[in-house]
Amino acid sequence: MSRFAIRYPYLIIVICLITCVVGVTSLVRMPVDLFPAIRIPVVVVATFFSGMPPEQIENDITGRFERFFTLGAGIDHIESRSLPGVSLIKVYFQPGVNPDSAVTTIANLAMANLRRLPPGTLPPVVLKFDASSLPVCLITLKGEGLNEAQLRDLGQYGVRNQVANVPGASVPQPFGGRYRQIMVYVDPLKLEAHQLSVMDVVRSVNEANLILPAGDVKIGPFDANLYANTQINDVKDINSLPLKTVGNASVLVADVGRAANASQIQYNIVRIDGQPSIYLPVLKQGGDANTISVVNGIKDAVAHLLDVPK
Repeated sequence: MSRFAIRYPYLIIVICLITCVVGVTSLVRMPVDLFPAIRIPVVVVATFFSGMPPEQIENDITGRFERFFTLGAGIDHIESRSLPGVSLIKVYFQPGVNPDSAVTTIANLAMANLRRLPPGTLPPVVLKFDASSLPVCLITLKGEGLNEAQLRDLGQYGVRNQVANVPGASVPQPFGGRYRQIMVYVDPLKLEAHQLSVMDVVRSVNEANLILPAGDVKIGPFDANLYANTQINDVKDINSLPLKTVGNASVLVADVGRAANASQIQYNIVRIDGQPSIYLPVLKQGGDANTISVVNGIKDAVAHLLDVPK
């Protein structure tokens, strides 16, 4: 080897230079991250049936899915949890299985088994679970004079939409706040006096607030679109909806209750310095996303928000 190096010195110099260039290039391009990518092929299946107790969720939804998912190839084991109205199933695949292929397999099996589930079951949500999808930062929102419903609307529809396009970031729905919802509160004694039930009120409100396309009409050489006024524009108009007619008089919603601009039942509360607030967790997507780049991108996006109060 020494004799060869002495005989061909320029060749040895060129080989050394190539080795140095390749080494420096590889060192520069080597990914460095606080949370390295952990590639574990896991698929999560979430199925919802509002109001169903955990025992029935286990027997009618979770158990049927677990037995049907065994038809998939490369499955290592299956874990599940049955909660009130929710079925959560984690399908673990063997190492080396393509995560995208695993999601496709489970999604196809879940949709094929949907017709065997109890009527009214919502279509399952199938997601790829990545152990490297960790919360890397939080976006907190609090504002003087803003209630929890307004903060949630700003976080979900204003802030979340503007920061979700940061490369490598995934922004779930906000925590805390109140989800705005129009509620109709009824008095059971007044319902009984008018010989009505709660379902009569629900049915009347739903039938009076429809998305009903009217079509079009052709008049001579013109083809005009028709728009039907089938939706309620103001909350107070709900109080004027008729529930039933007795003789020449109608029983209105206002006769048995009232409509209010309220919210759904609140299951989580966020407080920042004792003030009602919300927060949005920012997750790092699986793959080669860099944690520092994601955080810097979120900071830059938050600094340039549009249509959001200070």
